[in-house]
Amino acid sequence: MIDPNDLPQVVLSNMNDVHLEEALLLNTLLELLDSKAEFEVVSKSFETLLTHMQEHFSSEEKMMKEAQFPSFNMHKADHDKVLNQTRYAEMQWRNKKDEVALKEYIEEDILPWLDQHIKAMDTPMAEYLKRQGR
Repeated sequence: MIDPNDLPQVVLSNMNDVHLEEALLLNTLLELLDSKAEFEVVSKSFETLLTHMQEHFSSEEKMMKEAQFPSFNMHKADHDKVLNQTRYAEMQWRNKKDEVALKEYIEEDILPWLDQHIKAMDTPMAEYLKRQGR
């Protein structure tokens, strides 16, 4: 689980809002796994998370392109990597229905990635965008 109060903050509130939404979706998915929710309920929650991630990344990438953010390619590559890994995890979930593996992926891969990505990638991007008046 991720405590919303521990989520790193950036200088743009709209980005913080999106990060909070994603953290809450991750927490919901973990809660469903902990409560042994039905396969379809977990799957729907996972689909919602994936959709949110895609929209989140697409929105950030659009802002970066418009502002000609110098580290766009590196930032986008990080988005692409985690999105592909999460799609793979979703495929594994659908094929194997392994709650332990999915929970492990979220706790050991996604949550640390989100924290690190916000600190290392989103913070400088948000500061750049703010300086650009966006």
